[in-house]
Amino acid sequence: MKTCTKTLKFTLLGFVTLALHTIDLQAQVTIGLGSAPAKAGLLQLKEQEPDADNVTCKTGGFILPRVALVNLKTLEPFVNPTETGYDSEKSKNIGLLVYNMTKTSPFVPGLYLWDGDKWAVLRTLSDSIPTRDNPGSVPVEPNAPSSMTDPAALKLSNSFIVGYNKTIDIPVIKAYAVWNQLLNLNEVGLQGTVSVELLWQDKKDLIKEVTLASGDKGTASMLRVTTNSNNLQGNAVVAVRINNVIRWSWHIWVTNYDPDVLAGEKVYNNTIFMDRNLGAINTTPGNIGSLGLLYQWGRKDPFPGSSAVDDNLEILLYTLPGGNVTIGKSKVNNSLNMPTSIINPYTFYYSTDGNQDWYSNSGTTNNYLWNDTDNTKGTYDPCPKGWRVPRSGSGSNSPWNGLGGGGPAFDKGKGEEWTVAGYYPAAGYRDPATGNLTMVGLEGYNWSATAFYSTVYRLFFKSYYIQVDATDNRAKGSSIRCIKE
Repeated sequence: MKTCTKTLKFTLLGFVTLALHTIDLQAQVTIGLGSAPAKAGLLQLKEQEPDADNVTCKTGGFILPRVALVNLKTLEPFVNPTETGYDSEKSKNIGLLVYNMTKTSPFVPGLYLWDGDKWAVLRTLSDSIPTRDNPGSVPVEPNAPSSMTDPAALKLSNSFIVGYNKTIDIPVIKAYAVWNQLLNLNEVGLQGTVSVELLWQDKKDLIKEVTLASGDKGTASMLRVTTNSNNLQGNAVVAVRINNVIRWSWHIWVTNYDPDVLAGEKVYNNTIFMDRNLGAINTTPGNIGSLGLLYQWGRKDPFPGSSAVDDNLEILLYTLPGGNVTIGKSKVNNSLNMPTSIINPYTFYYSTDGNQDWYSNSGTTNNYLWNDTDNTKGTYDPCPKGWRVPRSGSGSNSPWNGLGGGGPAFDKGKGEEWTVAGYYPAAGYRDPATGNLTMVGLEGYNWSATAFYSTVYRLFFKSYYIQVDATDNRAKGSSIRCIKE
């Protein structure tokens, strides 16, 4: 076994050059210490033998090359897709690891691995990042602005994926920002005591605790959510009150699912989809956990789906420490219902008017709730950070284009399953005129973020039939399949 005895203070380039000239390239190599590496390692960097804590280095670590990735699905800037032999290079470079510095969507700074088809970010959403206040808490928006007048606060997420026995801290600044910037409530109107609470959870003991991290700090307050260690998966909604009025709420998706790994995604029409509906805890056909949640178009807050895969049955919801709560249903009775809907996040606003829109009873509409005017993710988009509701249109403008026509048959209680696009359960919908669950197990509806006059584009399917660019009324409660930003 050959080894290299130079110190770790040499540059990596120096190590590689030295290795090329002095060692058998088929051998295992230790850099920094004259001893054999671990048995499974071709290359190991260490400056001492493992101590009592198994530490082999105390002076530094390995720094990866910092690069600016260009396209999620190409090897740029290293290899141009127009080069001869590019396809073979894609497979040859599987396992290439870099630290990306690009900040523009769909990239975030961090470790990326080339899997042969695209760059995959190496991170687990449920991993804890310690903070000063709680060694086990995760600051889910570490770069959140501090001012309610900062437009960046409107872009903060409305939904978070959380693992078992985890604690996350959510900045409440978005509540202040939306009311101040979009709903014309000045700073005086937003003064008062800050408090937080769990509005509902779809499994008892899913959420362990909802508190204010470090107490009431006004606009700088942090809503802390802790999940239980009982391996339960499900959904919850938490809220912040200012002067005892609910001013904002967030969806907490408790699951071991990580959409940012290759196994958690489906790529169709050059679009990266989650492999499940928003809020679903599995992708098993015919399983209740695959249905996910239902949303009125343009609202950020979810409503629970059915408690059965083949029947229109309401699910039992819980509060803390274990009481029961039901969603409300109310007819839209004003011309601008957005403020009322935020204050009452678990009230389904139905409409019997011609347009059937929860937003207004006067025909007033807002086409830019899930999709901003610049086609970026909207203020009220319910998808987790890094994901968004897909934009759509007619024909080839639909992200589901190509799935339409006479689809395959499926048994009641299941749904459509495509090799490339994945499984879409027949979750039914909440009726826009009543709020009642309807057609569960028989039909499926998935919203887009794109309005079409008074309606919205969406995917519709039932046994033997699929329509990729159908439109529907906005008060309807339908499923969402998020795509990567």
